[in-house]
Amino acid sequence: MLHIEKPCFVTVSGRKIAYNEICPPNPRGTILLITGLATNRLSWYNQLKEFGQDYRTIALDNRDVGDSDTSASYYSVADMADDTALFLRALNIENTAVVGISMGGFIALELTLRHPGLVSRLVLVSTSGGGLTNVPPSLRLWPTFLTLRGHRNEPEELARRVFTLIAGPGFARKHPEIMRDVVAVYGYKPITPQGYSHQLRACLLHNAAPRLGQIKVPTMVIHGDKDPLVPLGNGRRLARRITGAVLYIYAGVGHMPIIEEAPRFNRDVLAFLAQQ
Repeated sequence: MLHIEKPCFVTVSGRKIAYNEICPPNPRGTILLITGLATNRLSWYNQLKEFGQDYRTIALDNRDVGDSDTSASYYSVADMADDTALFLRALNIENTAVVGISMGGFIALELTLRHPGLVSRLVLVSTSGGGLTNVPPSLRLWPTFLTLRGHRNEPEELARRVFTLIAGPGFARKHPEIMRDVVAVYGYKPITPQGYSHQLRACLLHNAAPRLGQIKVPTMVIHGDKDPLVPLGNGRRLARRITGAVLYIYAGVGHMPIIEEAPRFNRDVLAFLAQQ
């Protein structure tokens, strides 16, 4: 049974941001975990405690999800990056390693570009630079993702359906025990139709591609070669365009390596962060 910790809160620009944190007695640094479209901080259940053994590790809820405040109007990925910068400053964090998956990778890119002094290392997972260089999702996903905001299924049923679509082939069927945790995570305070519309619009307008060459921090790109939502070509382009970036390709893995290949993902990220 997945244990859901009560959140802590920080208020930035009049809006509450929820987060969970683990901090060892003598942390080696800080890791910030930023999650994707319509998902909450609990997505990092395989990473928070593992990374928290050596690092101050924080997982936050973006606008409109989990325990964070909702937004009354549309916003951009850049707005969410600015939220994150204010969040870090409110916690007196001067710099941090940032790990972002999917939309969280969009936010991580904008955070690095707009507030470069806050980011010491960057890990981009199942994400893209956006714009005209973006490799679009598999056509079979569009009907589901464009209609989610009005979907009437129970949250648990919807979580199971979506994860089955975006994970690697056969993953959901082969791992019922993991799917129980996934359903618990994504069934927790599910995003509203309005919130989903806000985040989806921000994702569709995301475009950091022309500025990727401005990123100077050490960068790691992790991508599954069976990702139908953000195909591997996007990870390859990120690694080519960001100077010195290293690319890790996970064979047979879909959009969620943080769940599908959690032990390997954790080892790879911690090894990258330990490099001098």
